[in-house]
Amino acid sequence: SLLDDNTQLAVNRICKQTTDTKFCSEVFANKLISSSPSKKDLMNVTVTEAERFSANTYFFISTLLRNAEDERPNLQMCAEAYAIVNTMFRNAILNLNYNFSASVGICKTNFIAPGYETNPMIEKKRETMVLVAMQKIVVHMVSS
Repeated sequence: SLLDDNTQLAVNRICKQTTDTKFCSEVFANKLISSSPSKKDLMNVTVTEAERFSANTYFFISTLLRNAEDERPNLQMCAEAYAIVNTMFRNAILNLNYNFSASVGICKTNFIAPGYETNPMIEKKRETMVLVAMQKIVVHMVSS
């Protein structure tokens, strides 16, 4: 949706604080329903999208685990990391100070994912970290 000027400025301020301004801006552009959402609407988009993305990543890891051989321990570690992240996103409002980054950091990406030339977990982890940053920024805006 096309955002009004004030909302676009707020989105720009949020996204400039993340590691991927373009990805962050696309999330808001694709998920905001109103052209002038409230701060709570911004927070709801970040929390909902972060939870959805994390759940999809967990499912993706589960599919990789089916064919994993030597990389099973690495993928299992990622599955455990994203299980933690999923729980934390579901309880995001209750756990605003939880260090999501530490949980995502458990998932190492220096392994070969079966069936992929480049480990897709590298990009999924990067995007998760952007969503975590977005959530922290917006939650801080709403609570201040």
